[in-house]
Amino acid sequence: MAGIVDINEGRRRVAAKKGFAPWSRRFRTSFNENMSIRRLDNPVIGYLVRGGEDSVMALYELIMATKGLGPAMRFHYLDSESKMYVTDITLFLLDLVRFETMYRLGWLDDYPFLDVPLIDLIASFKDQFSAARDSSPVLSQSHPLYRQYLAEYEGDRNVFLRKLIPEAIKTFCDNALPLE
Repeated sequence: MAGIVDINEGRRRVAAKKGFAPWSRRFRTSFNENMSIRRLDNPVIGYLVRGGEDSVMALYELIMATKGLGPAMRFHYLDSESKMYVTDITLFLLDLVRFETMYRLGWLDDYPFLDVPLIDLIASFKDQFSAARDSSPVLSQSHPLYRQYLAEYEGDRNVFLRKLIPEAIKTFCDNALPLE
C-alpha cells in the first residue's frame, strides 16, 4: 500500500520543482523544496547578491515559476498588481541574500528567515513574511563597528546595517568561488 501524501506537501513539491527548474539550468545544481538561502552555495549567493539585472532576473525566474506566473521574461507583461507582488518578493529575497552574505562574513548574528525554505518564503510572503521586509538582523559583536552600531538609536540600526551592504558584497564577491 502506498504511503499517504499530504496534499499541501505535494503542492509544495510541485511548486518547488517548477520554481527551481530555471535555477537548476542556470546554476547547474539541484534544488528541492527545503532549499533555504542558508543552504545555497557561495557561488549562487555571490551571483544573487550583486543585485544587477542578472540576479534580479534569476529571482524573477524563481518567484514567477513558483507562483505559476510564467517565465521571467514575461515580467513586463504582468498586470500591475502581479508586478508589484513579484517586485516586493524580489526585494525581500535580495535583502535576505545580502544578510546571508554578511552572516557568512561573520558580520551578523543569525537571522531566522535565512533558514526558511525559499518556496515557503515565496508562497507565504503576503501572509507571513511581508511584515519582515522592514526588519533586519543584529550586527555581530565581533564586527569592528559594533560599538558605533550600539550607539545608534534602535530605530536607526537598520539603516546603519544597510550602509555596510556594499562593502559586504565587495568583500564576499572578491572571496567567493565563481560559477563555472
